[in-house]
Amino acid sequence: MTTTTTTIHAWFSAAEALSFGSSVYRKPYGSVVNVTRVNERRESRSSHRHDEQYVGDVVRKEDGGQVEPRRRVPGITTGS
Repeated sequence: MTTTTTTIHAWFSAAEALSFGSSVYRKPYGSVVNVTRVNERRESRSSHRHDEQYVGDVVRKEDGGQVEPRRRVPGITTGS
């Protein structure tokens, strides 16, 4: 029996991670990556696109791809 997993496009923004946190997702071949946004369409736009980096395809949350839920690292502030 073959199991297929569905992937989704993922991005990481340091500015968004500092403000709102990030999630850890699994990539199709087992490595993990920090993610601040996922979308089925690669062409989608974000409000943080000035520092956002495309990190590739990740396994969808529904298929067990989200290793750690979104969280903000304690002790890091954005200033002010």
